[in-house]
Formats: sequence, structure tokens, C-alpha cells
Amino acid sequence: MHSRHPLPVIMILFLGGPLVAVSAQTIDLAGAWRFQPGDHPTWSQPQFDDSQWTTITAGKPWEEQGYADHDGFGWYRKRITIPARLREQSRYRLSGSLWLSLDRIDDVDSTWINGRRVGGTGSFPPDYVSARRARRSYPVPGNLIRWGQANVIAVRVYDGQNAGGLIGRRFQIRAATLREVVPLEWDLRGGNGLFTDPGPIVFRARLRNGSPHPLTGRLHWTVQNDEGKSVATRSQSLTLPAGAAQPIEHAFQPPAPGFYKIGCAFHSPENKVKVAFSKFVGHQPQAIVAPLTREPDFDAFWKQTLESLAEVKPEFTSERRSDLDTDHHEVYEVSMRSLGNVRVRGWYEKPKKTGTFPALLRVPGYGQNMRPSGGPAPIAVFSFNVRGHGNSQDDVPGKPANYWVRGLDDKRGYYYQGAYADCVRAVDFLASRPEVDPNHIGVTGGSQGGGLSLATAALDKRISLCAADIPFLCDWVKYFKASDWPEMDKWIAEKPERTWKSTLRTLSYFDTLNLADRIRCPVLVSLGVQDGVCPPSTVFAVYNRLEHRKQLRAYPNAAHSIPATHRALRTDWIAREFTAPGRD
Repeated sequence: MHSRHPLPVIMILFLGGPLVAVSAQTIDLAGAWRFQPGDHPTWSQPQFDDSQWTTITAGKPWEEQGYADHDGFGWYRKRITIPARLREQSRYRLSGSLWLSLDRIDDVDSTWINGRRVGGTGSFPPDYVSARRARRSYPVPGNLIRWGQANVIAVRVYDGQNAGGLIGRRFQIRAATLREVVPLEWDLRGGNGLFTDPGPIVFRARLRNGSPHPLTGRLHWTVQNDEGKSVATRSQSLTLPAGAAQPIEHAFQPPAPGFYKIGCAFHSPENKVKVAFSKFVGHQPQAIVAPLTREPDFDAFWKQTLESLAEVKPEFTSERRSDLDTDHHEVYEVSMRSLGNVRVRGWYEKPKKTGTFPALLRVPGYGQNMRPSGGPAPIAVFSFNVRGHGNSQDDVPGKPANYWVRGLDDKRGYYYQGAYADCVRAVDFLASRPEVDPNHIGVTGGSQGGGLSLATAALDKRISLCAADIPFLCDWVKYFKASDWPEMDKWIAEKPERTWKSTLRTLSYFDTLNLADRIRCPVLVSLGVQDGVCPPSTVFAVYNRLEHRKQLRAYPNAAHSIPATHRALRTDWIAREFTAPGRD
């Protein structure tokens, strides 16, 4: 059926299943889908009879629609008619494909149309990798479509925990653009984005022409260091037949250990298509050496700080919060006094069993409000808020969240002098508890919490393990070269006596680079290779200074976050370290 109307024509199609709204531009896939928990390969096939399946709504987790306790596999199916008039659009004539958008799916999906797989995101068990934050969009070749007839979309979903299913807001199918069917993809071949050998980096990508037309253009390579300085460029002509995929490579010899941003772009002016991407990779990161910036009185400053903290009576108080209890823990809101007599608080989870237990101190990210963890592990957990965070705002306000410039004119009174001392005071609390094993006290946190974890392990010998995720507060000199923070420029410009030199001098007292060699416990560090908030070069500068047993996990596509798989790895690592027979 063809339509020549200048305005979109709305039709409602019913094919023995949910209603589907169709316009001249898109087919709306929101609303009702057939759903069945479980897993079977025949459920992807168009001839499968799903008439006995439940009907649920896309856009809401299946837990809210009758499957409250279901984690694991579930399948969605929907029947739609795709009007032949979509083939008349100029978009479709160029691309020869449709574009299926399923928005967010929690956690992993594999998607079929008419029995053929068109895409998937994440990884199913046993190699489970969640992709709950990714927005799903997949090209659908036109020759797969039954124009003017029933088409079946089938989506296999795996949910590891919490909400599951099609949870996004926008579900539709439309004609694809040429750019959408000519993907340029990074081919890491299972690596972690770190190249440890001194030789050239061989950077691989794949360009695929999913259109019905040959493409001719130029391929451009660019290389920058992580401070944004150009290191190398290269250009070459490329012709890609219709339907073909072309592996492409660029060999690059970095001038020094560090992180490099490699960009790849294909431009075909004749076909009006330009695709590009860029990725950071690490070259010999294990050889990154950042010079220490300790001032002569560095050790004396921290000795005096800890002595001043010891002079403050902690005044520990604990208020039982039985409304927050779990099957495994009693919960208490804990209050104490820290450096400067500042009141700070946190949430203590005491195991309901009798005996002595390892204890884990959880410290906050920048502006984070720490709450009870609710974890089932047989350990004591203290989810602690340093000053200005969460329930520790009696004496230090949380707003504005400008912690890193508070008091920055002088090391005495600078925000992080107090925050580091707060963490040591939190260890004091755990060490005072009769149910806590004083030889097994760990610390963990992410971002600012990662930096606080490293600092706590450096300043307090009672810490027996440290798990620092995507840590902040690392190698300040490099930090401001590899990241852009206009608010710091603005702060320095506010007073004529402020300079970058004086600012970095103050920050040097709180740089975990200068504290790292004090750490005497096992350390687990994670980083995102694409992280622009806490650049991986700064993390490696600190990691390479650690002198005790250590492990690092790098995630090649992660920015300022860690995948769910790392959280499980970290939990297992902490459990192993806590049960190890003594410290080495």
C-alpha cells in the first residue's frame, strides 16, 4: 500500500496481538508485548505460537508487572505490519535498511526479526556482562522484512538482579540513515586497552558497508596524547563494496609510556556519509613514573595532623535503627567527633551472629550520601560520610559541593586534611568495637572514595586491605594537564596571590601519589581506560608507586564507572583477603 499524502497518515494495525501505531515516518513499538519468563531457542522463530503468553508493557520492569521475584531469562515478542511505503523514503533508498530502537534493556539482550538475529548488547551467562545503561539500536536489512505482512520481533533478555526487561521510553522502527548502516567499530580482540610491550601499538578497527551502494572515500587516523597534543596523523583512500566489511589497521609507535587517544574517521563526500570514533589506549602504563611532589615538611604535616586528631575525644554514639535491619545485620547510625571537633556520621551494620568479624569501611564519592549497604556477607560494614557528605553536615555544609577548593589557600584547614582525618577516625570507631577483628579492617570506595581509600590505607596501619575504584586525588600535576576543570581556573583567578604553583603546592600534601609508598596492605585498583574525570595516567602514576602486593583491573570501554562484573570481582577479592591466614 502506497501513500502520497503530504502529512503523516496514522493507522492502527491489529495482527492477533497488541495494537501498533504507525506513521509515515516511524512505527511505534511501545505498549503491549507478549512476555514469557524462561528460555528456549524456538521462541525466536516467527512461527512460534505465543498466544498463551502474558501481555506486559514495554517501558516498565517485569517486576512491576507480575514477576516481582524473577531474575534470569525472559522473552518478549511483538507482531507488527511494516507498510511498503517506508521503502519510498529517501533514507531507505540510500541505506536499504530499517532502524530498530529498543532503548534501555536491563541487563542483556539478543534481538531477532523474523527469525534472524539483528543485534545484541551485553553478554549472557556464563560470561555475564551487564549492559543495562546502553541504548539499543540495530540495523535491519530490508530483505529481511515482509513488507505489508506480519513481522515478528523477538527479544531474549537476561536480568542479573533488581529491575529487568524493556525499561526504556522509546521503542520504534523507522528507515535507517546511511550513516547508521555504515558502522566504524573498534576491534580490541578481547584486550583491555593496555599495551604493555615497548613496540608499536597496532590499532584495529572494522568498517562495514551495510548499504546497497559501494562507498568511496578517505580514511583518516589521528593520534593525540592525553594532554590533547597531536602526535601523528595519517590518511588513505578506501573503497568499500556494498555489503562488505573491511578490517583496517594503524600501527603507531608511541614516543613514551602513557595514554594516547587514537581517532579513526571515514568520509565519503560523494555518498554524504562520515563516520568516526576515538578511543584511549595505554602504552606501557606499567612504566609511567610521575615525580613525587612532597614538600620538605610533608611527613611532619601528617604526623602533626594525626596527633591533633588524637587529641579530639571521639565521643562515639550509636543509635539503633531497627527499621533498617536486615536478616543478617543490625543497623546503627553512628556519630563521632573528628579533626577540628567536627561531628561526622555513618551507618554501622553489625552482624547478628556472635563472634568477631572482619570489618569494611565504605567511604563516599564526591558529594555521595553513603547509606547502609544491605549486604549479606558475614562482616561488619561501616558506610561512612566524611564531612559535608550525607548525614555529616552538622558542622560542614554539603552545598555548594565545592569541596576541592574549600580552604585550598593553606594546607592547614584545607578540606581534604579534615576528610582524610575523618576516615582515620572512622577506623578508630571500628577498632573500638568488640565484635570487629582488629587485624582485618578494610577500606573501599569509588572516585573520591577511591582516593580516600588509598589515603586511609596510607595514614592508618590498621587497614589490612584497600579496594580503590576509579580513584580521584591522584597525581595532581598530571591531573590538570589531562583533564579540564574551568572551576579551578576560576578559583585561582579570583585572587591575585593565587597561582597554579601555589595551588599545586597545597594539593601536594593530599596527593595520593605522595602517600602511596606508605601503604602496607594488599590493594585492588580499577580504572576506566576512557575516563576523563579521573584519567588513567594519574591512576597508574599512583599504582606504580605501591610497594606492597597489588592488582589492577582496566576496563577498555569504561569511562568514569566500573562494570557490574568488577563489583563481583571486588567482593570476591575482599572475601579472599579477609579469610587469608595473616598479612604478608
